[in-house]
Amino acid sequence: MKKRFLVIGLGRFGVSLAETLYAEGAEVIAVDERVDKVEEVKERVSHAVQLDGTDFDALKSVGADGVDTAIIAIGENLEASVITTVILKELGLKEIIVRAYTAREKRILELVGASRVIFVEQEMGRRLGKACSGSDILDYFELSGSHSLVQWEVPESLVGETLSEIDITKKWALTLFAIKKISRTSGAFNWGKEKEQLQISPSSDYLLEKGDILILVGKNNDLTRFTEEKKSPSKGFGQK
Repeated sequence: MKKRFLVIGLGRFGVSLAETLYAEGAEVIAVDERVDKVEEVKERVSHAVQLDGTDFDALKSVGADGVDTAIIAIGENLEASVITTVILKELGLKEIIVRAYTAREKRILELVGASRVIFVEQEMGRRLGKACSGSDILDYFELSGSHSLVQWEVPESLVGETLSEIDITKKWALTLFAIKKISRTSGAFNWGKEKEQLQISPSSDYLLEKGDILILVGKNNDLTRFTEEKKSPSKGFGQK
């Protein structure tokens, strides 16, 4: 069954989020009070509706009470974010993610029912910093204060080894979620086009190849220990 998301606020962040969730196969209801923003995204989400996110009846009418997760990306309007959070809480949603700009806003939103509050600029800055740190971390996502998910390109030192030889789970206390391969196709109509293949839960006899990207989950300290020993030193995950 598809997961259902409600995205409220269609600025650059909201649009990007809604389109990405839809592209990944989720059902996405995107709403904004501005007609032009709704028109802009309507072909790239499941449903796009013009409405006021602070209107209880309007949100209920588009099925807000039936989504798995709601993301409030209204922008620099704390009052609207607070009212919308309260309404969604009243509608029975358990997963309400809200964008904030200050620590004070974060505290207020948590008090009125937000299950998670994010600082988009800070999180993107951390991810970019990890990706540019020189440790072959291609992408980074902080799951909590102590755990992260990373995409890490296999270094030359591990090419030709099997997963059982590296023993990621027992020796390093990490979980290998998947291995991603990126290949380039050529031809008259797709010259230079990249194609991604994702192998979920690869077998222990999988032989690592150049260009493989490991998608790893674990404690920040364990991720740092693994990537430092297998490649070049890096700053610890989750360190600010």
